[in-house]
Amino acid sequence: MIDYERFMRQQLKKLNPVQQVAYSLIKGDARFIFTLIDISKEPSKADNNYMMMSQPYIGLFANGAEQWGRKVGLRFVPNFSTEENTYYSLLRQGHKLLDKTYKEYRLQLMDTLKQSDDYFYSIRTPLSIATNVYYNVGTDICHGEYCGNTILCGIYMPFKGFDNSMGPKIRDMSVVTGKLASFFCLGKPYVYEYDHLCELSSPDYHFFNNCPLKLNNEVGFVLFSILCSINYCIVFVEKYITEEIPQKFKFCYLMYYYLCDFILDLNKETGLNLFLNSDLKNRELRNCLAHYGLGQYIKNSDIVQSDVLKGLTIKAFKKDYFEAKEELYKFMNELVDQIKRIIF
Repeated sequence: MIDYERFMRQQLKKLNPVQQVAYSLIKGDARFIFTLIDISKEPSKADNNYMMMSQPYIGLFANGAEQWGRKVGLRFVPNFSTEENTYYSLLRQGHKLLDKTYKEYRLQLMDTLKQSDDYFYSIRTPLSIATNVYYNVGTDICHGEYCGNTILCGIYMPFKGFDNSMGPKIRDMSVVTGKLASFFCLGKPYVYEYDHLCELSSPDYHFFNNCPLKLNNEVGFVLFSILCSINYCIVFVEKYITEEIPQKFKFCYLMYYYLCDFILDLNKETGLNLFLNSDLKNRELRNCLAHYGLGQYIKNSDIVQSDVLKGLTIKAFKKDYFEAKEELYKFMNELVDQIKRIIF
């Protein structure tokens, strides 16, 4: 019988230094997935949507890791079926949701909200019918901040719909992600340290009859969803996971990259005057973080083993991970504060 851990370690020794960095990023993303699974096992955390809010990033991992493993010639790397390849090619596109125009994003958001409203209206209980009270949007709160909503989750998924048939489909498509994560973690599902005592809540609302928004219209819901997307990164991932991990920069940066142009278009279409500092926008770094092929961006001499991101931000900005992350979070928190003043 083959000792797969020993065999994998022998394969990994043959990788060049840049490929070793890529492997460390892949392994880190695999550990993030194992951490989400571990969190979801806690009874008090079972009903939240944090796993669903992470689907674009899971898509990036699965799609990128499968391709990278084949490209560098790793033996026994799990391969996609034709259906899985299509699914994950679509799933990873969720990280580019804000690459759309404001109008395209608003229309997709409102169309998905209507689908949700139609579904939950159709399954009202007798009490809901009598009181005309039902909910069409689920939300997630961490550290007092909205960090997700079910409409965003619905947009992210290649399978469309809100009924219970979605669960088995997602489960079946997720099997290969588990295999990939286990493969790159050498069969050991290491999890990151996280705050077991942190309370997560998942209040339901009806938009727009019973919701927390002062700006209770389509513009308000667009801004609310942007707020949820940002807070997923800078509140849930940042505060709930207590280790300093690459994903705390990676997820936030990918959102920031597309938000820079999106906010300009939003201002033009709505007459608002939101501001997001774009000093950190860098296409080459974005490409590195969205894929695992680092060879076109860094050389062996650029690698800094002591840095959380192995020197990627030093190459891009002459700032180490912590300096770049502090500046990125400052820009995103400034935008969050502006949005909150408008919608709440």
